[in-house]
Amino acid sequence: MNTLVYILILPLLGAFIGYYIGRKNEMKRDLFNVVFTAVELLLVITLFPAIKDQAIEYMVPNIMGTGLHLKVDMLRYAMLFISALAWFLTTMYSTQYLIKKKNRNRYYFFFMLTYAMTMGVFMSENIINLFTFFEGMSLTSYALVIHDEDKYSHEAGKSYLAMAIAGGLVMLFGIFLAFDYTGTLDIGDMGKIMPTLGDIRYVIALLVMFGFMIKASVFPLHTWLPKAYTAAPTPSSALLSGILLKTGLFGIIIVLVELMNFDIAIALLLYCLGIINIFLGGILAIMQRNVKRIIAYSSMSQTGFMLMGIGLVGILGKEGGLALSATILYMINHAFFKILLFMGTGIIYMILGELSINKISGFGRKKYKLGIFFLIGVLGLCAFPGFNGFVSKTLLHEAILEAHHSTHHIFFTVTEYLFILGGGLTVAYMLKLFVAIFVENNPEFYGQYNEQVHKRALVPMGILAALILCIGLFPNAILEPLINYAEYIGFEPILHVKVYSSESILYSMISLLIGILIYQLIIRRKLYVKHETGGAYFNPSLGWFNIETDLFDPILKILYKLFSIVFSLIDNWLLFTAKLLADGFKRISDVDIVTSINREVKWVPKEASLMIKGINAKAEDLKNIDPKMKMEEALELEMFKEQSSKLKELIVRGHFKMTSISNSIFLFGIVVVFCFLFVYVIGN
Repeated sequence: MNTLVYILILPLLGAFIGYYIGRKNEMKRDLFNVVFTAVELLLVITLFPAIKDQAIEYMVPNIMGTGLHLKVDMLRYAMLFISALAWFLTTMYSTQYLIKKKNRNRYYFFFMLTYAMTMGVFMSENIINLFTFFEGMSLTSYALVIHDEDKYSHEAGKSYLAMAIAGGLVMLFGIFLAFDYTGTLDIGDMGKIMPTLGDIRYVIALLVMFGFMIKASVFPLHTWLPKAYTAAPTPSSALLSGILLKTGLFGIIIVLVELMNFDIAIALLLYCLGIINIFLGGILAIMQRNVKRIIAYSSMSQTGFMLMGIGLVGILGKEGGLALSATILYMINHAFFKILLFMGTGIIYMILGELSINKISGFGRKKYKLGIFFLIGVLGLCAFPGFNGFVSKTLLHEAILEAHHSTHHIFFTVTEYLFILGGGLTVAYMLKLFVAIFVENNPEFYGQYNEQVHKRALVPMGILAALILCIGLFPNAILEPLINYAEYIGFEPILHVKVYSSESILYSMISLLIGILIYQLIIRRKLYVKHETGGAYFNPSLGWFNIETDLFDPILKILYKLFSIVFSLIDNWLLFTAKLLADGFKRISDVDIVTSINREVKWVPKEASLMIKGINAKAEDLKNIDPKMKMEEALELEMFKEQSSKLKELIVRGHFKMTSISNSIFLFGIVVVFCFLFVYVIGN
């Protein structure tokens, strides 16, 4: 069996085997999961030599109806590697984090199922396969979001699942359209036809990208993100941000590069949405007081940088190899430092059961190992020279400069300044977070809880911190295969890549200075209130316009009422029609049987007439009532009676089916109608 199939199947088997072991012995289950994810990571690592210079594919026929078509190239391999590494480290971390949690066996079961679905997303070359794994990932990760089963978790899970299902339905509609116009479900073959379709290709692309944009937390589809990240157990939050968010970005890359052939209109849309994400996510992160919510909105802001990179790939076309390499590297780096930050946050929550920076202020002071690892994550996220974030952000900045040199348009000059300012926002909210936890002096936590920071939780953090430093100090080791991949898939050769230069360091220092100014002038002066015993942060964004509660919810309620009225009218019309048919046939059955027989038989006794209307009118009984009645006439009366009963039964069944159909129409009505309207408006 092919290695790709093993990589896909092993986490699926591990979920069920681990669940069985966990019912008998939890320690053995924990050990099994750590070993199993380590084996999966080794399998992925051994795959690298095979895909270093070319993509590999494998087809399993007769699965999912269309066959299971798997493919791994450098883009997909990068996603597989960070997923395998992240699951291995978070599994090790979870064995410490979940000690006091309930339903641990259930958690690990869905944890591993989500792993299998995620690997399937990154390896799928068939778009139906990709959709199936993508939706499966949403359903299994929902169980992780609501794991604590308190009121807040269920509210977050409801928002997460509703957005995921809505996105899946819209995406599926786009896939149906794509198949109808191209006649294929393979992404590679579909990409050869899609660019030739005319304006309908934009409809298809936007419908398919809709679901991916939800998972990537692209504005305005980001509303689930702060709730889900905050509600889920910290290891799950780390994976939601570090890996599952990448499935959305991965899907967007597939649509733009492989399906739409670097379409400039889609690319500009993504580029502009990226700028919105950077600033909206950054501003909201600055306002927050809960550590998880700060990191959650940080993920939204960082998604903006990656969206800008994806947009630049389309804007530059065949010259966008550097932009693609920078974006893939940014996705890898973001996974490393964001998972590291969530793990540090989880240690604090394990000990204190609290994540408000007003209540945990000063907790990390004198906790040197935790503080150093957390600081490495912060510096990586802030793109400080010597750390991995600096490499990817510098290359992305170079791609913006390339776009400006290529087009000579002021738009890219303006967005370059916005890019640097967005980096300043990153520095500001991470400075707020680090200072509050690790610098502020709080006698309540002085010298306490050090013994509760266990190695089992620190080891995964140490591995991630080492990777952040290695990529930052030796970037060419990872850049070389990414650049080779860009050239392999048709981009023009990248002549020189210089990460560390006086200009790149200068731009980094400008962002750092902007961040410090925002921290001092806005965060400390406007968002921090001093009092006699110290001070506290407040969050003014709590009273701001909320897209979910102030826009989406009212619109959905109005649509629900509107469609309820429309479909209740349809339902009542169907019921009324069915009733008319039933009454009509009843009158026919009550009259025509007797009258039609009376036309041939001169008279029918009263007793026979009553029995005809009953349910036990047998020919022998009718003959006994009237000896003069011929047996043929009695049999004819019985036959009419049976036909009338069958007809009534058919009418009842038809009435039930019509009611069921109208209810089914109601369930899918909103999504289908709006998809058709979207197709009609955009397509024309």
